[in-house]
Amino acid sequence: MDIKHLTYILTIAQEKNMTKAAEKLFVSQSSLSHYLSRLESEIGTSLFLRGKNELIPTPAGQMYLDAASKMIQIRNQLYQNIHNLDNRGHIRISATSQWGLRMISDIIPRFKEAFPDVTFELSHLDVDILEKMIDEEKLDFALVSISAKENLNPTSEILRKEEMLFAVPANDPYCKKNPSNEITEEELAHTFYNTNFFLSKKGTANRTLGDQLFSRHNLALTSLCEVNGMIMTRDMVAQGIGAAFIPTSCRADEEHVHYYSLSPKLYRYNALMHRKNLVLNQPEQLFYSYVMNYFNDDMESI
Repeated sequence: MDIKHLTYILTIAQEKNMTKAAEKLFVSQSSLSHYLSRLESEIGTSLFLRGKNELIPTPAGQMYLDAASKMIQIRNQLYQNIHNLDNRGHIRISATSQWGLRMISDIIPRFKEAFPDVTFELSHLDVDILEKMIDEEKLDFALVSISAKENLNPTSEILRKEEMLFAVPANDPYCKKNPSNEITEEELAHTFYNTNFFLSKKGTANRTLGDQLFSRHNLALTSLCEVNGMIMTRDMVAQGIGAAFIPTSCRADEEHVHYYSLSPKLYRYNALMHRKNLVLNQPEQLFYSYVMNYFNDDMESI
């Protein structure tokens, strides 16, 4: 019995739809239907009831699904036990934000002292691509930012709550009027409604929080630019081109950028995602502990 074929049946049960399952598995619907029919013929009974809009496991199908899940878990555990024999391994990790990249660069030197033979595959991906790769188990870990705790998926854990700041050029006339470090949402909306705003791509936590603020105050922005990357965004603010929402972890160049804390404060959440069937071997356990404890010294209440 091929493990790949076990995942076929599990995906059909998860999606409850042959077309959606085929798309997720990157196989044709006809091939997937043919495989299911052949398997049911081999077993001698149906595994799914064909409803009008969904496929529902039969009692035999549920037994098959339970056994398939256990077999995949046994396979994963076996492979990781083999890796543990000499503490060698390969960890695939990606990040969407600067804080995640900084964390990885801080952790790896310490990690390598304990497990010098473990290799890392590092990438910097957009959140939509990253979530898809985690779901398809093409990544082991991912460091992401989300706009609300409710957006956390079952394979994620919050690391900290991070404040979002409103950044304007230091030479903006408003900075003389308000030299403090705080601005209300109402005053921001009233003062900067006609300002060039640099926002992150749609779907990111930063963009979602910005859009929600604008919506709360009925702001229809006419001057808006999408920028992919906080360093570029901050540099454009420093050059006096416009304003932006910047997370605390990217706060820098305060000679040219003035940062305001919003009232009420605006937060995003930094989180660790991992693939759903992850069974941690010794190197992965150490890496996981480093990530989970990284923000302990400056952890805000979540």
